[in-house]
Amino acid sequence: MRRSNQGFTLIEIMIVIAIIGLVLTLSLPSITEHLKKPHRSEIAALLTEQAQQLERHFSKAGVYSNAPDLSAGNDYYSIAPTLTDTGFSLTASPKADTLMAGDKCGSFSIDQTGATSVSGQAEGLTAKDCWGR
Repeated sequence: MRRSNQGFTLIEIMIVIAIIGLVLTLSLPSITEHLKKPHRSEIAALLTEQAQQLERHFSKAGVYSNAPDLSAGNDYYSIAPTLTDTGFSLTASPKADTLMAGDKCGSFSIDQTGATSVSGQAEGLTAKDCWGR
């Protein structure tokens, strides 16, 4: 009487592993993009909030330059404020060695007029694409 072997051969297992690797390789950029998008929205909201805080200060003091301390950013972006008596600019740059380092939107900026911009973005992207406005 002949015994039948049950189970998978080494070739079958290697083919399955290769298919899984291929699927992961193709889907990883999409997954990473989905992880980055909320962080872009978060920093855009934080910059807008700080701009509003500076406007409230300006309406009371008449200048931007002596505004109280602003947030330094979050885990993924650092914020650098530039304050003068009559204007301001807030720029959020991705921190090195984080998920957002080298992000396609680069750095986010907002000024006292409410104008938003990005710098260092991938070719073809606009501030509207990155700020979501």
